[in-house]
Amino acid sequence: MVGETFFTAIGCMDGRCQEVVDEFGRAHFGALYPDTITEAGLVGILAKNPSDEFLDGLKEKIMISVQRHHSKGIVIDGHSECAGNPVDETTHKENVRNAVKVISEMIDNAVPVLGVYLSRHPMDQTQWQVAEIYPSL
Repeated sequence: MVGETFFTAIGCMDGRCQEVVDEFGRAHFGALYPDTITEAGLVGILAKNPSDEFLDGLKEKIMISVQRHHSKGIVIDGHSECAGNPVDETTHKENVRNAVKVISEMIDNAVPVLGVYLSRHPMDQTQWQVAEIYPSL
């Protein structure tokens, strides 16, 4: 419908973080709705040389969002306390960077792809904060 705008949220299935990613994507891309693609420890899976079948399925979902919903951009998230990718923060952030690269190449840079890392807010452990993860130099 006219006026409906989308961005694509790709990351872990952990529901504690999805609202924070949605808020970030809405603000960053000026879009109303997230197309959400989740898998337990998704950025960790992408770091471990996943099967062509997995990558093809992921690409199909992303391209529906990009081509059919005209997604304005993609947010890829990783987070602390991840049960699906239980690695230290440095490794997890590197997994996010790798996922940004893999997905950017997968879609031929059709839209911007951003990586973020979520962690508990130091002043209020019931809240989550988001930090953009920039590519390594």
